[in-house]
Amino acid sequence: MDPFAVQYRRLRALFDAFLAPEITAILLPLTKPGLRLSTRGEVPVHLGGTPQLPPDEPWPTWNGRPLDFLGAIDFAGLAGLPRIPGLPACRAAFYYASGIPRPWGDEPSQRDGWRVFTGALRPATPPPGALSYPQTTLGAAPFLSLPSPQEAVIQRLEMVYDGIVPVYEQLHAAWTRHTCPDEAPAHQLGGWPNLVQRPIGPDCLYASTGRSLNSLNPPALTPDEQRAVEEWHLLLQLDSDDRLGWYWGDPGRIYFCNRHDTPLEQTWLTVQAA
Repeated sequence: MDPFAVQYRRLRALFDAFLAPEITAILLPLTKPGLRLSTRGEVPVHLGGTPQLPPDEPWPTWNGRPLDFLGAIDFAGLAGLPRIPGLPACRAAFYYASGIPRPWGDEPSQRDGWRVFTGALRPATPPPGALSYPQTTLGAAPFLSLPSPQEAVIQRLEMVYDGIVPVYEQLHAAWTRHTCPDEAPAHQLGGWPNLVQRPIGPDCLYASTGRSLNSLNPPALTPDEQRAVEEWHLLLQLDSDDRLGWYWGDPGRIYFCNRHDTPLEQTWLTVQAA
C-alpha cells in the first residue's frame, strides 16, 4: 500500500471539511513527501553517538572551537522506503558548532560553523572541547508535508482568498499533530520545513552568496533570485530534543538545506528559534 496515497486521501478529507473545493484543489498539489524521524518509524536512523569522519579528515573547527557531531545518516539505507525527491543516496555525517555562541547561518563568515561529510565514514575520536550526544535511534517513516503558513505560496493565497491563512494555520497544526504524534520532536528528512519563523529558502540563498542577514524582515531578492529560491530544499531538520541534549530554542530548529545537483558539502544551515 502506498503510504502517500493513504495520507493524501486523509488530507483531502480534512481540507474538504473546512475549505472550498477550489482552495483544496490549490493546496493539495503543494504537498511534498518527506520522512519523519520518530520512535514509530520503519527504518532506523541514528542521531548522536560515535562521531564519523572520512579517513584522514581533520576534526572540523570554527573560530578555534571543535564542531559537535550530530549524527551520521545512511541515506542509501532508506531505499526500501518510498523515494523522497532531493535526498541523496550516500552516507553523510552532520556537524555543528552547537555550543554558545553558535552560528545561525545569517553571516557568510559563519560558513565553517557546520559541515557535512560524505564518502567512506569511519569512527573518529572527538578532541577536547567537542560536545558529545548520546546515540538515539529513531525510525524513518514517510509522510506528506505541508507548507508552513509563513511560506510565500500560502501568503499569496491570502491576496486572493481573504481570511484563508488563519483557517490554514489551524489545518496545518492539525496535520502536524497527525504526522508527528505525542508532541515528539519534529526531526525530518526532506519535505517542507516546519518553520518557527520565516521561509528558509531566501535566507539560505542570501547568506550563501556572501550577504549578511541583518534585518528581522526577509531579505530583498531580485526577480531572478526569487526564482532561484525554488532550487533550495530541506535536507535535514533537527528539533530540540531532551533525549539528545539538544536545545536550539523553545521552539527551536536547525535546518540543513541544499540545492538540487549540488554537493552535500555545500549545504547551508539556518537556525530558527522563538
